[in-house]
Amino acid sequence: MSASLIDFICASLVMGLGIGTDVAIATVLRAKQLYSFRRAMFWIIGVSLTHTLFPMIGYLFTYFSIQAIPLLTPIVGLVAFVCISHFLWQEISELNQPPADDNRQLIVSLSLILAVSWDALWSGPAKSAQVVDWSTLMIWSSFAFVGLLVLVIAVSSWLAGHWIMRTKQQSLIPLATPIALWFQYSIIGYFGLLALLRYTFALTISWWQLLLVSAFIIAAILNFRYLQIRPRKTAT
Repeated sequence: MSASLIDFICASLVMGLGIGTDVAIATVLRAKQLYSFRRAMFWIIGVSLTHTLFPMIGYLFTYFSIQAIPLLTPIVGLVAFVCISHFLWQEISELNQPPADDNRQLIVSLSLILAVSWDALWSGPAKSAQVVDWSTLMIWSSFAFVGLLVLVIAVSSWLAGHWIMRTKQQSLIPLATPIALWFQYSIIGYFGLLALLRYTFALTISWWQLLLVSAFIIAAILNFRYLQIRPRKTAT
């Protein structure tokens, strides 16, 4: 297997798992609401399509911006990094806050699908930094690859959610959620660092090294955040 093909598979897997983790969490948590086949298919097809099209939209916007005005390249990297950092800051800051409206949050609707899929939109600009030196066929194939991976994740999570509800193993959810969030945020952070280093500073670092750096930083931030949350829970 050639090095470029290995890079393609690894990069596509990293992106698909990163933007698909929130789909897995949301699907498992909404297992009760996805009891009918019709609702489940609406949810699964919806998140799979948005997680295929949103990165494509973000990538095309970035690609044509850089092609039209090459001087924008460092700015694009900085903007992608800032947007991803802001997204992560909001997500981590709201870890201990309950949903504003529980009934509304649990309704399977287009707005909910879009809410789960927003992180896939910003992954487009970061992806354009990831696919340097790729052929056109590999670039477009990667979007389909990621979409299919998200589809598999959504179906697997739906089945897992039903198994959890049927066997009354709901206690598994709070145990697995922090690990899943760490995994998701680490990959999201990886894309932010990748865009910043490759576009803004014109530096090339191995993807696995950058992923390890992101994982370490996210682990430290989450650990600090959970230490802040814990006293509030014990005091109530």
